Amino acid sequence: MLGLTRRTAIGLAVLGLVTNALVTMDGRADTQADSKAEGTLTVNGKTVKVGFAYARMVPGFSDPDTKDNKVIVSDAPLPREALADEFVRIGMAKEGKLHAFEITINAAGTPVSTAWRHDGLKGPMPRGLSSEDVFTKKVLDPKLVEVSYKSAAPAEFFDNTYSFDVAFRAPIAP
Repeated sequence: MLGLTRRTAIGLAVLGLVTNALVTMDGRADTQADSKAEGTLTVNGKTVKVGFAYARMVPGFSDPDTKDNKVIVSDAPLPREALADEFVRIGMAKEGKLHAFEITINAAGTPVSTAWRHDGLKGPMPRGLSSEDVFTKKVLDPKLVEVSYKSAAPAEFFDNTYSFDVAFRAPIAP
């Protein structure tokens, strides 16, 4: 009987560790527990509302030894593989399953790059940014980013017209 009690105790301990790990994973930034996004993305006259925001640390855009934050604002929830792989996001966009705007923000809190994922864009996807766009940083610390970002005017790229007006809050995944 003592052997069964030890086995049971070990089993319960393992179950407790696994449960704790799962609960901890649910609170990470790649879940939507503390994230929110609102606003619109407009491409060639078609407007979609965003409702999801994801943020994670990435190697610095200008200096790989520093950390930047990449934020993805989208109209659809992203599976883990899409969060980690831009080619998955590109494929989802081509299939019409994702409309997203990606912003890289440096450690000083300045946007340094943007990218679009949208099936309404024909030809190459726009990248880069305009210094005329309105970027308002509310919070940027190692754990959280909260920002609003708006096109100063619709932009044109290879006969496409696009604009964005988004606000988001997301915990930053390491």
